[in-house]
Formats: sequence, C-alpha cells, structure tokens
Amino acid sequence: MIRRLSGCPKLTGPASPSERNSSRINRECGALALWGKKNDDGGEPEEAFSPENARRFFERAQTTHDTLNYEYAVTLWLNGLAQDPGSVEGFEGFFRSVTAYVEETGKKASGKEITKALNGKGKILKYQQALLNWGLKPTSGAATLKAAEAAAALGLKEITEILGRRALGFAKQDEKPKKDVYVKLLDIFEKAGAFELAVEAGQIASQLDPSDGDLAARVKEMYASATIQRGRFEESAGEEGGFRKSIRNIEKQAQLEAEDSIVKTEDTKDRILAAKKADYEQRPTDTAAIEAYGRALLDRGKPQDELKALLLYKKAYEQTGQFRFRQRQGEVELRIERRKLRTLRSKLDANPDDEQLAEEVRKTEAKLLEMEISELRLQVENYPTNLGLKFELGKRLLEQGEYNEAIGLFQKAEEDPKHRRDVLRYKAEAFLKIDWIDEAVTTYRAALEGIVDPGSELALELRYGLMCALQQLAEKDRDLESAEEADRLASEIAMKRFDYRDIVDRRKQIKDLIKSLRASV
Repeated sequence: MIRRLSGCPKLTGPASPSERNSSRINRECGALALWGKKNDDGGEPEEAFSPENARRFFERAQTTHDTLNYEYAVTLWLNGLAQDPGSVEGFEGFFRSVTAYVEETGKKASGKEITKALNGKGKILKYQQALLNWGLKPTSGAATLKAAEAAAALGLKEITEILGRRALGFAKQDEKPKKDVYVKLLDIFEKAGAFELAVEAGQIASQLDPSDGDLAARVKEMYASATIQRGRFEESAGEEGGFRKSIRNIEKQAQLEAEDSIVKTEDTKDRILAAKKADYEQRPTDTAAIEAYGRALLDRGKPQDELKALLLYKKAYEQTGQFRFRQRQGEVELRIERRKLRTLRSKLDANPDDEQLAEEVRKTEAKLLEMEISELRLQVENYPTNLGLKFELGKRLLEQGEYNEAIGLFQKAEEDPKHRRDVLRYKAEAFLKIDWIDEAVTTYRAALEGIVDPGSELALELRYGLMCALQQLAEKDRDLESAEEADRLASEIAMKRFDYRDIVDRRKQIKDLIKSLRASV
C-alpha cells in the first residue's frame, strides 16, 4: 500500500521561509510516497528503498538549487538519499547545495529546520543527520568521521570510502594524532572493503601505540585482504565482461575515465574543457562548477588557459572569501613562474657560458623561492593544523638560510608520523647549518631508528648526514671516537653505492683525520 513518508512534519501558525520549505516537503512527501511492505510480525510497513523515488527528489533538488534556494535543496537531496542511500549523484548534489547554503548564510547556517523535515528512520535518519552535520562543518575532522561511520553502518562502500579518505586526511593534519581515531578509520575502511586504506590507517595507529599486539595482528590481516583484493580485481579485469559488469553506466564511466586519465589527447582535453566551461557559465557562483572549470583549464595547460584560471580563481576568492580559491590562485602563479624558470634553464644548458643568462636564472630562482615561501606562509596561517604545510615551509626557509625559523617549523611538523623521518633529516641539516653539531648528531640518530630498508635512498641520505655531522664533531672536538664512527658509516655507504655523492673523497678526508687524531694522542 502507499503511505506517507515518515518524518514529514505538520505545520501550524504563520509560515516563515524555512517553514514554507518544510510545507513544500509535506506536499512532496505525499507525491513521492513509498510502496511499503508488512513486517514479518504483521505490524507497520517497513521503509523500502526506491531509486525511482530518489530520482524525483534529486531532479527537484537540482531545480531548487538552480533557483538559489539552497536550504530547501539540501533537504530534498537528503530525503532523496533516504530512498537511495548509496547514490553518489545524490551525495555530490547534496554537498554542492549545502556548500552553497553555508556560503550564502555564513555563521547563521543551521540545520535545525532541515532536520525537522528529514524523512528517514533508524540508521537512515542517523546517516542523513551525520551528512548534514558534516556538510555544515566540512572542515571538521570529527564531523567527517561520524559521517563516514554512518555510511559504513549502512554498507555504502563508495560513499564510505569518499568520506573515510577525507577523515583520514584530517586525522593526518591533527597536531596531536590520536590512536582511537585511526582505529575507527580502520573499522570504517574494513566495512567498506577498502583494505588498502585500512592498512594505511592501521599502520599509523600501530606507530602511535607499538605495544598493541592485537592491533598489529589486525593490520596484517588487512594487508592480506588487500593483497587478495588486488588479485581478484586483476582476475576479473581479464575475464570477458568481468570488469564491465560492475559498471552501471558505461557512458558515464567513460567520461569519468577520460577526465581522470593521466594521458589525454588534445581533443579529449578540449571536449572536457568545453563541457566544464558551459557548466560554469550556467552556474557561475557554484563552487563545484568553478573548481571543475579551473581544473579543466589547467589540465589543458595552454598559457592562455593558465591566465584564465588565474582570473577565475581571483574572482571566486573576491566573491566568496574562501581561502581555497586564493590558494588555487597562488598555485597558478607559481606554475607560471616555474615554467619560466624551466625555459631559462634550458637556454642556459644550451649556452653554458652566457653569464647574463646565468644571472637571470639565479634571479628567477630567488624570486620563485620567495613566492613559494609567501604562499606557504598564507597556507600555514589558514590551515594551522596541517603539519605537511609546516614541513614544506620549513624546507623553503632552510633553503633561504632562515635556519632558526625552519627548525621551529620542523619541530612542529615531526609530530606527524607520516613525515617524521623526513622532517628529522631536514631538522638535523638545519642544526648543522647553525653549528649545533651535537643536536644534529642526535637528530640523525633518531631519524635512523627503526628504519626498515637500510639500502633505501632515505637511509643512505640519513647515514651520509650522520657521517658528515660526526666528521664535523671530530674536527671540532678532536674526538677520535666520532671520527672512527664516521669512517664506519662511510664504509657502509661505499659498500652499498660506491658512486654515492662524494663518498670516496669524504672517506679519504675521514681517514686522514683519524691518522691526525691518533698521532696527537
């Protein structure tokens, strides 16, 4: 039998704009009712999913969005998702509308009236509420994690993975990483069948608590599942129709593959750009349309495309005040300057004796470094919990000779388990630059602790750095023990890579130093 959707409110009294939205939903709830079915015990009918009804909600939601009634559009997208929770189209449409709603109303953006009009029950309602809370606070790691958990509870693999990836990104930006967050992410990715991501989250959790043997065992299980999953995918891809059977919309998939492919023909780039431009011209204030058009311009990458993208992002930042568009603007400016530098370097390679050209290269390198530092300072200011940005800024400041500030940034960035070893390497180098040799030695040793592959490029880099620091310490303090340890490191590096940097000359210097120190004893 046909019945009214649950959660459709009855309204009394004068109608505010939000209440008029709710009133519309009451009417549409009747029009978009579900075919229910009796419970096994003969009670009230259960909720039944209906992609067809979801489609009606989504079409109305898009129309409403286009008329700039974003709050009502958000409600319609969410109620459509109650009928087809796993719809990526509905999920993406909801995010576009809720983003526009937040941008339009600012701090006044509220989900109170929207929540009243939600038509789900049980896990569906929790999913709708979690999505709404996340949409209103998309930069909240906690809200993103809860939304991912709600999607995982419904078994929505694709959406769970989308939200889980975002939640993982926020977790990595946390200045004080928490084991329980990564364990929750491990749970989420396991439910979604995203075993590669489950391994990544689990490994970080294990690094934060190496004593948890059960967790380590679980990570091994996830690694095994990821291996099996890769094998099954490769097998199905080789079967006739095996891979294609999993694609619901081949035409849409082809378009997505064309947009996502690394190598695209010029014709493909032109077609994608034309489509994104047309979409932007229809929705010039829609942030998703702006982002897509900007990406298409930069993907085609002609000089005039870069200038158009630069103006596009500048205008978007002025209109919205969203820093991400200022960030995109800066990235395009850096891209243009880097291309200029590559061109100059190519000319210098062809004319190595041209001193005027060499000076121009040096000036352009200095200008680019200044631009990078300026942009990274802005990003660090706007994303203060992103430790990766602090690391990148520290590297540029080290290159510029601002060693003290660089060390301060490295000390903050090393709290990120993902980059800790690389950060320690650069921090040790900065200590050497200011003649804090003991601190450099200690930092290099810390970076080498627990290294898995002693023959890796990073391991060689760290051992070479420790060798140089010990050499300097031996020269400064006339310390034979430090010189002998430097000699052992030089021997190990030469045994691995005899042509590594200046290792042959370095070892000769260290041998001479040892002879000198022994003679003076």
